[in-house]
Amino acid sequence: MLAFFSTQTFPTAEYLVQAAPPLESNAVALTTQETQTAVAETQTSFAVTVQAAGTQTAVAGTQTSIARTQTAVASTQTAVAQPSSTAIFVDAFEPNNTIQTAYTTAPDAVALTNITLWPTGDIDYFSFSGKAGSAYQVQTSHLTAGLDTVLTVYDTQGNEIETNDDYEPDNRASRVTFSAHVNGFYFAKIVNINPGDPANLTYRFQVQQIQGTATPTAFPTSTRVPGPDICEYNGDFDSACLIGTGQPLDMNFVPLHGEGPDNDFFRLWVKAGLYYTCQSFDLSSVNDTNMIVYDQNRNGLAGNDDKAPGDLGSMVSVPATYTGWLFILVGPYAPPEYALSYLYTYSIRCDETVPTPTPTSPPYIPPPSSGGTRPPTPTPIVFPTFPPTPTPITFVTPQPTPRPIIQVIPLPTNTPVSVFQPTIDLNLTVYFDRNGNFTPELTEGVEDVAVTIYDNATAELLAFGYTNETGAIRFGALAVSGPVRISIPFLQFNQVVTSDSTIFIRIAPMQPLPPGGS
Repeated sequence: MLAFFSTQTFPTAEYLVQAAPPLESNAVALTTQETQTAVAETQTSFAVTVQAAGTQTAVAGTQTSIARTQTAVASTQTAVAQPSSTAIFVDAFEPNNTIQTAYTTAPDAVALTNITLWPTGDIDYFSFSGKAGSAYQVQTSHLTAGLDTVLTVYDTQGNEIETNDDYEPDNRASRVTFSAHVNGFYFAKIVNINPGDPANLTYRFQVQQIQGTATPTAFPTSTRVPGPDICEYNGDFDSACLIGTGQPLDMNFVPLHGEGPDNDFFRLWVKAGLYYTCQSFDLSSVNDTNMIVYDQNRNGLAGNDDKAPGDLGSMVSVPATYTGWLFILVGPYAPPEYALSYLYTYSIRCDETVPTPTPTSPPYIPPPSSGGTRPPTPTPIVFPTFPPTPTPITFVTPQPTPRPIIQVIPLPTNTPVSVFQPTIDLNLTVYFDRNGNFTPELTEGVEDVAVTIYDNATAELLAFGYTNETGAIRFGALAVSGPVRISIPFLQFNQVVTSDSTIFIRIAPMQPLPPGGS
């Protein structure tokens, strides 16, 4: 096991128990197995109140006043206090007051009950797994009189999708319907806006998957747009996509994980003394790029928005003063909505040129005078008369010294060695260790977690996929040239491996409950 992550917390519980007043000395105990009807004795009548199974029953004589409060357990002659109906204050899902400590449930699971918003100002967060293209209904229900909930739903990045107070007249419960635009965990926040004391007031919470597309929805489409380009993920210097001179790449501004903006970083190997020109071209009709060039130390060198009036492409030319990496950043001038990002396409190419020597300026010839007369006739050049050609002298041709005879013995031709392309097998499992036994089980897998595999040296994308319903994914027989990097952006997980590996990523619950919790 290479790494552990803790992204969910395990709920703890707190309870406030009030003591009950003692019974009168002549109270008589009856168990739930005894009769639950009125009992008559000579000159005395009894009233029987039956509590929950497994508790005792308080019996009051007509001549003795016994309060039916918290507890009532009596022996034959001596009264002993026991709880009968403890008020509910803190619920069993606390602490869940922040999005980081949200209590996890699942769509179509049994509704969570007996949830409180005590003390005043308490906030309840819940999380649930959503799947791209599916619609969900999130709601509170069965509110005790005195509660008035407000429900807010957030996407996987913590951005608000929709808020609701009362989803119908004369009903203080709340409901939000929405369409998931990307796989991952979504979040719900519930608060109480009734100013009264919320002690012993409860509600229910439930998430249900519904048919079709939810209306309204926070995004123009409920399905994933056409896929990102071949270089994703390349949103920072460390993940820059490798590009060669004279090698065009077709790109777009579709973000890898559904949220933008998408910025594309590239890296180009340059040689000192040469010039390099990088440009974006063949832009779609809605696109407008911006380009910035950085040196190997990530210092900005130059930038450009539009090549020329009417041309929204970008072009930057720089001389290389060193041999090493040159970084190029291309981004949208106006970041598009996710649902329209696939329309923002462009191509990029970098070219290498040798600097042209500066030509020597011709000699300056003054212009003719402006007096209206013709310029003077130039003096003709008189070439000297050469003497007659002399009689040629005959030279003796020297004879070369004979060289020793060299015998050439051909060497045997080497048989070419076959090139072996190494491969690597990767098996990865993401699981939520709900029972804390450090072992992935079939019911603990986290589904639809995006996993990407990169060449660690060139940052080239080798493979991409999502975990299945057991939280597992396998990349088999990947052709590699060296170490590879496994990346799970949702969990901020990165790991470099050099050989076949089996990796278990454990999402750990919080530490066990304190003594007395339930």
